[in-house]
Amino acid sequence: MLRRIVVPVAAAFLFAMACAVSAQQPATLSQTSIPERFGGNHEFGGIVGYSPFSGPVWGYDQNVRYLPVILRYSYLLLQRRNWSLRYAPELTAFSMIHELAPSPTNPAAPVYHFGGGFTPEGFQIDYLPTRKAQPFLSNNGGFIYYADRVLSPQGSQWMYSIDFGAGVNIFVKPHDALTLGYRYQHLSNANISIHNPGTDADTFYVGFSHFHTHGVR
Repeated sequence: MLRRIVVPVAAAFLFAMACAVSAQQPATLSQTSIPERFGGNHEFGGIVGYSPFSGPVWGYDQNVRYLPVILRYSYLLLQRRNWSLRYAPELTAFSMIHELAPSPTNPAAPVYHFGGGFTPEGFQIDYLPTRKAQPFLSNNGGFIYYADRVLSPQGSQWMYSIDFGAGVNIFVKPHDALTLGYRYQHLSNANISIHNPGTDADTFYVGFSHFHTHGVR
């Protein structure tokens, strides 16, 4: 009688244990199969750039050198397996335009112009989030205000800015990255002044960013 009770109970117990083990295996496999991700929801960083020559696409004045110092913030809007989308406004803490020599638009050159501005429109697409080297594409639009009239005595102190670029974030730690990039940037006053020569800057830059997600170190 006891055997008739023990054998079915033991069999049921072994069956339950087997089910429990099999149920745990997918969870264990799924945890080990999750790839390590770099970065985080919030990015705080800065870049320093220099344009050794001016491009001819939109701007008229090509005898210009450009140097920006920019403070960056970005927020992760959308995350997918192989790419992500970030909102990335910027603060131009320092901007220098150097007109190298007298020109038809500004016979008073050579001259330096200094200013600062803000870029509320900024988006960045990052690729390969599981790798230490993550390429990206970027677009930014905003304004820079200079201490004097830029590119022409009849120009404006207020300059609009728009750029398109590409680069790569190289993660030295899971939440710290060095940045190398390039931007083709257009600067002009959009005809708010008497004269609007405008210029384009082929800007190469380097930077550093720290990424942070609440509750993750």
